[in-house]
Amino acid sequence: MKIYKKIMNAVTIVENTVLALSMILILVLTFGNVVARKVFQHSWGFTEEIVVAVFVLISLVAAGVAARKGELVNLALIPDAVGPKAKKVLMVISTVLCTAYSLLMAYEGWKKVISDRKFSPILHIPVSFFWGFVLVGGISLALHFIENCIDFCTKKEEK
Repeated sequence: MKIYKKIMNAVTIVENTVLALSMILILVLTFGNVVARKVFQHSWGFTEEIVVAVFVLISLVAAGVAARKGELVNLALIPDAVGPKAKKVLMVISTVLCTAYSLLMAYEGWKKVISDRKFSPILHIPVSFFWGFVLVGGISLALHFIENCIDFCTKKEEK
């Protein structure tokens, strides 16, 4: 488990770096587009394609990072009403379901990466490149759901 935690710490560092660089990219592109539109009366058409795709990446990777800490939105009505052993069982069930969904999402992203032969209208980038963000996000979510479950199930009981 210690090896998995070390790997996930490294993955999280990469994810946080990707998130920071993605936010900077969106900020620069959006600000540059506003300046170009107001000063030069000419909009950068390509920014919309990039910003939308990068927002998908940010949303999915940030959800993975949040899942690592157990900070995704959830309803704790049932877990709060049961004892510690039942909470662990519910956590394992929840992790299995969430991981299965995340892996299904990654699989569907992978299928689109392989099969989608279209190109984006303005930049003429293969759309399959953008579907890769769904693949990466699904894998990130699955890994972090598992990590959160391991952390939850191995922590000492609070008194």
